[in-house]
Amino acid sequence: MSFFLSIFFVFIGIAGLIYKVETGVFVGFGLLPWQIIRLKKGSNYNIFAIVLSTVIGSGFFIVVREWVLLFLFLFIQGYNYWGHLQTEKGEDNE
Repeated sequence: MSFFLSIFFVFIGIAGLIYKVETGVFVGFGLLPWQIIRLKKGSNYNIFAIVLSTVIGSGFFIVVREWVLLFLFLFIQGYNYWGHLQTEKGEDNE
């Protein structure tokens, strides 16, 4: 299910970029890293997804000058990074 949602969120994010829909970019690139983390493919994929989503989303919100959504998006990405750290910590304990 996480794989399907990952692809779904990529399409939503890209469609948001193409059609300049803030909600699509926010949802698509905000939730994509969380699904990548849930796939448990490895730390490098998690970090890559978080960084790439942060750069794309932040760039978009800066260009369209939606400062509130930018700060909320950065908060979501911080939460994704925290989830990545918790996943790594859980794997180390096992």
